[in-house]
Amino acid sequence: MHVAKGQIRFISRTLMSPQTAGKFANGSRVRRLCGPVIRTPHVSYSLQIGVRYLRSKKRATVSMITLISIVGVALGVAALLAVLSITTGFEQAFRDKVLGVNAHVLILKYGREFRDYREVLATVGEMPEVAGVAPFSIDEMMLTKGERRAVVLVKGVTPEGVRTVLDLPHQMVAGTLEGLRRPGVAPTGGTAPKPADDWQWLRDLRDAGGEIPPPDTARPEEPTRADATEEPARRKTFWEEEQERRQAQREAARRARRPDIGKVAKPSEIEAMLADLDEEELVLPDDPAWEAGLSQGEAREPVETLPGIIVGKTLAEDLGLELGDRVTLISPLAALGLALEPGGQATRSREFRLIGVFQAGFQEYDSGLVYTDLYDAQRLFDEGDNVTGVELRVRDLDTSYELARRIEQDLGGAYHCLDWSELNRNLFTALEVQKIALTLVIATIIFVAAFNVIATLIMIVLEKKREIAILKAMGATDATVLGVFMVQGVVIGVIGTLVGVVVGGGLVTYLDRIRFPLDPKVYLIDHLPVVLNPSVFAVTIAIALLICTLSTIAPSWWAARMLPVEGLRYE
Repeated sequence: MHVAKGQIRFISRTLMSPQTAGKFANGSRVRRLCGPVIRTPHVSYSLQIGVRYLRSKKRATVSMITLISIVGVALGVAALLAVLSITTGFEQAFRDKVLGVNAHVLILKYGREFRDYREVLATVGEMPEVAGVAPFSIDEMMLTKGERRAVVLVKGVTPEGVRTVLDLPHQMVAGTLEGLRRPGVAPTGGTAPKPADDWQWLRDLRDAGGEIPPPDTARPEEPTRADATEEPARRKTFWEEEQERRQAQREAARRARRPDIGKVAKPSEIEAMLADLDEEELVLPDDPAWEAGLSQGEAREPVETLPGIIVGKTLAEDLGLELGDRVTLISPLAALGLALEPGGQATRSREFRLIGVFQAGFQEYDSGLVYTDLYDAQRLFDEGDNVTGVELRVRDLDTSYELARRIEQDLGGAYHCLDWSELNRNLFTALEVQKIALTLVIATIIFVAAFNVIATLIMIVLEKKREIAILKAMGATDATVLGVFMVQGVVIGVIGTLVGVVVGGGLVTYLDRIRFPLDPKVYLIDHLPVVLNPSVFAVTIAIALLICTLSTIAPSWWAARMLPVEGLRYE
């Protein structure tokens, strides 16, 4: 379209008055010069012109830059979608693996002893938010079979607890949970528990609303001058108290095993006892290890009667374990305490029978965690009827933190609770920081593509200065011109985002289907976790469109503020 210089000056003078410009815009002379006036709505008017500029073939350079901008946005969106899907997959996989082995909330007690756990079980079990509750005991031991050995964490659990609190039944890959607790096994008796009123002063302080009791009840009477001159009694060390406690336990066990030699059974009484037994019960067990020990004067317990133990898959492969094997748990750390006792054994050990193998999918658990019955673990740890804590599963995982705080308040100051997020705070914090950092790094690809969008719009503005001037001379407002060029940037962003979503979605779907293998010793899991979550797609699309839209504001504003005289000055 060619416009004479006189016509240009006339159009510029008419812009001095809005009324004149409006009349001129509706006049026949402009229709003859510039064609019919477009009377479409404001949004469709800007959209139509913006898309038409992008499809223009008069300048191949602009079209090529537009294509490069779309490709850049698509690559950034695909990379961002893949990173968010993988990092979210790692976070979700670690959470599922951790919660499959650990409970949602742990209840622990300050101090070394937790013997009143049955009262805690009764109190917590009545809460409607709790789906399951069970005691547990855990300690570090050494698992051996022949010449092979490994340091493991031995966790004593109850048969009811592994079904209601843990996911162990779903993680079994060999064997069953049958035989975890032998028939007739009872809790181990230990030293007498401490008085129940050790923390009563703290409960009284809590019930009193924080007020300190009167001096006569809060603290004992001051010693007299005669008592003050006496030397205080020497306080026993930790090892002395431990030595006395273990000596009392061994003495009680020795008395329980001591036969009654004051009375000799008569032959008739022996025949009466044997008459009640079947012939199968009188047959010696067919166990080569038992027979070898019997020939050497050291008979070993038959493997069928040994307590059961469940180990991880990686640990079973490292030690060459199979179902029914006889293994030994040894506590080498106990030698330090037992060495102080005259005649004490160097270590504590106990034989077990392998009844199952589990696979949690987490290398740390599959290679270093074993399960056994709580009562057998208490005997092995030599701590009497004592547990490490109480673990529970909640119905709603999001309420675990609030429930832990409420349980602490109900039980009193002697107890403290940890929910799953506090128990693994370092792990999940590191995953969250890594996710944010990778998102920002990959988002820079979209920022680079956004600069291409800015360059494309600037070149279009420079090329279409004359058309912008004519549009404004015809009565187009700054908002209309702003919308024309913002539509172009948004269209580039939308097309690039859609292409990137298709490419990135296909990539993560492929990775999820093939289950890309990983080294579990490095990444703790055996395959690349990918989450196909609609929220991940929504976040990726929102980030891409936001960056592309913001990048169009500066060049579009520059075009909208351009005066018609500037656009037609050199025409």
